Formats: sequence, structure tokens, C-alpha cells
Amino acid sequence: MNSPRPPQSDDPDPDFSAGQGNWGRRFDEPLTVSPRQVQRRSSGKTVAIGAAVVGVVVAVGAVIFWLTQPSQDNAQPAQAEEPGPTSQPQPTTRSEDDARLLRLLPKGYRAGACEPTQAPEGVLSQVKCAQNDDPDGPVSATFSLVGDSMGLENVFNETISAANRVDCPGNIQSPGPWRRNATPDSVSGQLYCGLVDGQPTVVWTDEERKTVSAVRAGPNGPTFPRLYAWWSSHS
Repeated sequence: MNSPRPPQSDDPDPDFSAGQGNWGRRFDEPLTVSPRQVQRRSSGKTVAIGAAVVGVVVAVGAVIFWLTQPSQDNAQPAQAEEPGPTSQPQPTTRSEDDARLLRLLPKGYRAGACEPTQAPEGVLSQVKCAQNDDPDGPVSATFSLVGDSMGLENVFNETISAANRVDCPGNIQSPGPWRRNATPDSVSGQLYCGLVDGQPTVVWTDEERKTVSAVRAGPNGPTFPRLYAWWSSHS
């Protein structure tokens, strides 16, 4: 069986020799390829792993922060703020009252002979004194500073309650008012003479100074008239 012949064309055969040189050189040289970057799709599994890693890092950071904080047991308490200065006047202190009373003591007491003591209720300041160095001075004494006339009377009555009353030398009424020679028309206070454990004792008040004073003799004197004379020149 004969195979059919393809139809013949009237056109001349194409000449491939003209471009053969260019094609030949192209296949002789190495090819240059510019690769394209292909983005990989992240899977759900990768996202889950990343989230888990972040969670672990956060948890570890929280533990480290907690461990590095100071314990509440060792924490120092907050210091209270000190009150600032105030412009309001401050009340008189005990030391000021003591200083005032010491300035009012009779003459004849050397430095250190009188010392402040615990003041009883109603008394601003009280001092106890040893021997007075002036002639016929008392062996012991107690001086009290009060705030008003009522307090003066209360302390005076309490002081004389411990003594046995006698008339003062010269038949002077006891208790009774006394006056300074410079102001004979003005009562300066109340005077009392008595015996405490058999020893002469003179107690008097000073209305102007608001003081109650009690001086006592000792077993070796002075006598009542001498102690009274001392009081007369020192009151």
C-alpha cells in the first residue's frame, strides 16, 4: 500500500542557515536563570507553636519578677510625717515654771541648795531646799507655785494640816493675814505658825506671786523667835 504524498508547495524551501549561527551560540553558552521567591504559607500548627512559646516567656518573666521583689516582712514601714511648725502659742512648760519659781525664792540659798520635785495636783511647780545660809535660816523648806487664788488657798490649807497650830512669836494670830511694811494697807497673804515633829514651822502665802512657802527649823535650831525673825526679813 502506498502512503499518500504530501502536497507539494510551489514556495521554495526555507533557508535556516541565516539564523543558525545565533541559535547555535545560544545553546553553547550557559543559561542565566533568575529564581522567583516563593512565599511559604504558615500553617495553623506554626501559629500555635509561636503562641505557646510567647506564653512560656511571659510566665517565666512573671516568676522572675515575683522572686526579685522584696518580702513584705522585710519592708520598712512608712515613716510618719513630722508635724510642721505652728504659729499658735505654746503652753508654758514645766521647766519654765520651775525656772520662775527658783527666781522667786528668798535670798540666802546657794546654787544647788534647791531642786525641783514632783509637783502634786494643782501645783505648777514645787522645789525642796536644804539649809539656808543666812543667819537663823531654816534647815529645810518647800516652795510651791500655783496658778490662781483658789489653788493658793487649797495648797495653803493642805500644808498647814500637817502641823500643830501655835500663835506666832509676839502673840501674832495664826493663821491670819500678813502685810509688808512697804504696803501696810494691803494684805499680802496668809501666815501660819505651827510645830511639825516638834520643830518650829512657818507657812505663808504670797497673793501677788501665787506661791505657798513652808520653812522649818531643825533639832539644833533656830528657835521659833529666830526663825520668825528670818521670815520677817525674807518674805
